[in-house]
Amino acid sequence: MRSLLIAAALAAIVCAAAVGAPSLAGVDPTGAQITFWYQHSAERDTAMQALLAEFNRTNPWKITVHGEYAGPYDQIYNKMVAAIAAGNTPELVVAYQNQSATYAVSNAIVDLDPYVHDPTWGVQKDLGDFIAGFINQDYTSQFGGMRLGFPPNRSIEILYSNTAMLKAAGIAAPPRTWDEFYADCQKVTSAQKGTYGYALDNLDASHVFSFVISRGGSFTTPDGTAYRLDTPEMKDTFLYMRKLLTAGLARKIAKKYDDQTEFGNGAAAFAVGSTSGIPYYGAAVKAGRGGAFDWGIGPVPQSTTSRPPAIDLYGASVSVTRTTPKKQLAAWLFIRWFSEARQQAAWTHESLYFPVRRSAEPLIADILKSDPRFATAWDLLKTADLKGEPPFAGYDLVRDAISSAYSRVLDGADVDSTLAALQAQAQKILKDSSP
Repeated sequence: MRSLLIAAALAAIVCAAAVGAPSLAGVDPTGAQITFWYQHSAERDTAMQALLAEFNRTNPWKITVHGEYAGPYDQIYNKMVAAIAAGNTPELVVAYQNQSATYAVSNAIVDLDPYVHDPTWGVQKDLGDFIAGFINQDYTSQFGGMRLGFPPNRSIEILYSNTAMLKAAGIAAPPRTWDEFYADCQKVTSAQKGTYGYALDNLDASHVFSFVISRGGSFTTPDGTAYRLDTPEMKDTFLYMRKLLTAGLARKIAKKYDDQTEFGNGAAAFAVGSTSGIPYYGAAVKAGRGGAFDWGIGPVPQSTTSRPPAIDLYGASVSVTRTTPKKQLAAWLFIRWFSEARQQAAWTHESLYFPVRRSAEPLIADILKSDPRFATAWDLLKTADLKGEPPFAGYDLVRDAISSAYSRVLDGADVDSTLAALQAQAQKILKDSSP
């Protein structure tokens, strides 16, 4: 129902004619008031508010950015769809690439490439300092190479391993391949001890994407213009996970974040999640019913060790909505400030997200020294084959469809007919959602 309401709301929006690249000459951002919708809560909200206060106090243009916790990502997305229809959007909004693409269909956000490369206001001279995979993720062929946003941080999808449980089962190191993963799940599963291999989240399409690219596959055609979800790699992923479940080597988690609880309680040997979840897994282990234990992180298992591991790179960016030249430039100037090494390091200390600049590394040396898991993830980031999920408008709906198809196959549905229907559904969503 939620997907239908969103699609209906977007269809009702009257799209304005595309506007060319903005000219920033003569634009004065002085005194602009900016509203920023983000998803950070609790300690991260406090840290973000402190950074906003510093920017507001120190920027020479007397720009004021008002940060607002607007709910989790899906709630922000729903609010933005309504705000676009009502003509009442914030000037800055956190958005995954596919979400900002949906906003771009309605001409509601600004192409940030002219800002990035502007000789006065841009960061062109610093582009070599940014991790290329991070800032290139916001380009999309669906809109002729438009830059949909700019990254405030990034994370990657990793495998969490209970190394203490593995060691007790005679396993010297976490699995590198899917064959090793299956064998390890067999060794740690014990009805008597109440332990099993993998806490399986069947509702997160990002996990499916990670498993597919680890097998050399993709969610799109080679030219990145269409979905390709009925592939051998997708079929292998679905059937492999069903085999784990059927054999009792994996269990579906009941609700979001239960995989952290199962892992922390010492029941599951493995879980898959974002590197930004490292502190949450650590807290779950400390609070677990069996007491703290040794654990670690590494790449999701791969089909082969003959190439660098393919890793899902993800994280929401910040998009600038189409308002006035003054406010748009002011919003960009906050993004530019936030992306500087000092602020990036400060944000990493609070959030444990990856900084987007290489020059921030010396400023997070204390984290790299004190947190070996984060250090492992940071090193993995430098050597892995980073891949992003499709930045298509309507991908939220396709993610829902992938999760539904995954669940049906895990429950015994025919995989070939299910994937054929999924492919047709995804292509229809892409057609209906395209500009």
